[in-house]
Amino acid sequence: MLIAVNAGNSRILLGGYEEDAQVFAASIATEPRKIQDDYACKLQQVFGLYGVDAARIRGAVIGSVVPGLAAELEGALRLLGVTDVIEVSSGIRTGLNIRSEQPRQIGSDRVAAAVAARAKGRLPCVAVSLGTATTFTVLDASGALVGSAITAGVQLGVDALREQAAQLPAVAIDAADEGVLARNTADAMRVGAVYGAAAQVDGMIERYAGALGQHPYTVITGALAPLVMPYLRVPYEYDSRLVLDGLHLIWKRNRS
Repeated sequence: MLIAVNAGNSRILLGGYEEDAQVFAASIATEPRKIQDDYACKLQQVFGLYGVDAARIRGAVIGSVVPGLAAELEGALRLLGVTDVIEVSSGIRTGLNIRSEQPRQIGSDRVAAAVAARAKGRLPCVAVSLGTATTFTVLDASGALVGSAITAGVQLGVDALREQAAQLPAVAIDAADEGVLARNTADAMRVGAVYGAAAQVDGMIERYAGALGQHPYTVITGALAPLVMPYLRVPYEYDSRLVLDGLHLIWKRNRS
């Protein structure tokens, strides 16, 4: 079994793969102050929950956007007996042609998403991730990564608004929606966050279509994607496993 680990700012996603099939997926909270022993305990609990014997794990691949966290997770996996661990960083073979002025600064999550999106074979393509941040990763008709965009995520935007505007209330953005015509402050914040995020995705995809010369295939992923997707107008595919699948493909390229 291979373990794919995507360490984000809010959550650490885990996926177990046998051959080319994902056999389990789980997530734990990102806690930057935890050390490898703490994470080893958490990982052991997750493996136990899904009936995974650590002795069956032949390797792991880690992508992390949190400085220092990859090293702690690698140490945790080694404590559990996983000796073959690779981290998605410069020098790792991804198969991507990255046309960027600073390719090393492209987050491992976006690289993995691009690898998985390209493997779907529908190009040009835009991979949109809706999480702590909202990111757009653009592949042209040849499969080259030609552009990116990053903005604050849905929840982060609401939190920042609440912190900077003293009279605004705390709101739950996952509350039931009653349409775009909000009639009170809390609903207005929800409408602005959720419909605003959907309009942002729609608008960016249209702009990418102009830049690419044709309308791109769009794949959506991320923890907050289900909140926004009902209000999108552009055609899209939802793939919750996109980043983990991309990490799995990167492992295969480096270890096959």
